[in-house]
Formats: sequence, C-alpha cells, structure tokens
Amino acid sequence: MMARIGAEDINTLTLSILGKADSYHRWIFQEIKPYLQGGILEAGCGIGHLTNWLLGEGKVLVADINKNYLQVVERKFKNHSNWMGGFVWDLQEDPPEDFLLSIHTIVCINVLEHIKDDLSILKRFYKLLPFRGRLVCLVPALRWLYNPLDKELGHFRRYSKKELYEKLILTRFRILTLRYFNLFGVVGWFLQGTVLRKRLLSSIQVEWFNRLVPLFISIENRIPTWFGQSLIAVGEKSLEGGLNEAFGDHSGL
Repeated sequence: MMARIGAEDINTLTLSILGKADSYHRWIFQEIKPYLQGGILEAGCGIGHLTNWLLGEGKVLVADINKNYLQVVERKFKNHSNWMGGFVWDLQEDPPEDFLLSIHTIVCINVLEHIKDDLSILKRFYKLLPFRGRLVCLVPALRWLYNPLDKELGHFRRYSKKELYEKLILTRFRILTLRYFNLFGVVGWFLQGTVLRKRLLSSIQVEWFNRLVPLFISIENRIPTWFGQSLIAVGEKSLEGGLNEAFGDHSGL
C-alpha cells in the first residue's frame, strides 16, 4: 500500500510520470496550435511538459504557484530565444502589475479543476486579455469518471461540456471551439481509478499509452468524438461575448 502523501506530492509524482508521455503532450499542442497568437502566458506550467512546444510558436511567459516547478522550467528553457521568464502566481489572486510581455493568448492546461472558485479565475483571465485575446484551456471531462485519481490530485471536479460552456459564456468569452479530446484515455482512467481504486497513475500504463498515441490520433481523426477524457475549449475576448458560429453543433451539451 502506498504511504499517505499530500495532493502536492501526488501532483509532483504525476508530473514526473507524465514526463514519459512526450507524444501525448505533442498531441495536445497540435490540437491547440491553430488558436495560439501573439505573446503567450502559460498559466500553471507545471514542470514544462508543454512549454517546449509553446516556445516554438512565439514569446512565452510562464507562471505557476509552485516555485520549485518554475525553477525546473527555467533551467530547461532559460536559454531559448523565446523565453520571457517565469513568476510565482496563485491564480486566485491578481498577478504582478507589469508583465515582461504583451499577452495575447493564455494557455491553461489541467489547472481549472484544481481551483474551487474557477469562475473567478476565468473572470481574471478575461480581464487580463486584450480585445480578441484568447484563452486556450484543457480540463478533465465527464463527471461520472471522477474517482480516487482525481481526488488525490486535488481535483474539485471533472467538467461536463455543458458546465464549461456555461462558465465561459457567463464570463463573457466568445467560444471558438469546445470539444472532447482523448477518447481512449477514458478507458485507462476508469480502469486505474474506478475499478482498481489507484491513487497514482501507473508509469507502465503511461508509457504504453504514449506509444499508442499515433494510433489514437488516427482513429479520432476518423470518427466523431462524442466523449473523451478531457475537454479543449478556446474562448475569445469579445465586447459582446456569446457563441461563435464556428462552434457548430452543440447538441451534446
């Protein structure tokens, strides 16, 4: 039996395990790449799994509540030409007044679920962005899939598509896309967390999943994705807010 450890330690261990999932992180990046523009703020960078890919798109500023994570990321990328630095930021508070970079895109991957009052965070992001600036986020999906893995990671929720849609609209974002991602991840999360009641992802399972990512991408490109382990959402700051025509069919909300 694994000794009892806190959510922060579980998060650190999970980030370490996910370090072996480079194909998975590349997949996430390829899904969000079309929506990136201008200076990028990565809010909740962890230990930099996605940062490397973002740096290839333009100037990047990173933030995280954990200063140890930021030190890891800085050691990795401080010599990159697009690296603009990092700072400690609790998203539940206002950020430093002056950024080193004009921010046009906020990237927030697997962060909102850790914050009880996620609406306040979305409002803060909206305020920070310029007109037509974008919020690109990924969150865990499917409420029924919530299990010990989520609990030990400090997740307050897994999102339904309807909940995320309503929260983005409520905070005045104009939705450019809102869709499920990673269909096959549902199986692994269910088996590990719901059936086996594991509190930590299996390193071996993550490695095998990473090897199969090209196959998963091929399948998801060919079939409708009616559900998935995660949701990807992109909201644009608009004076009017509301639903973009490009959002298409949202009957699955």
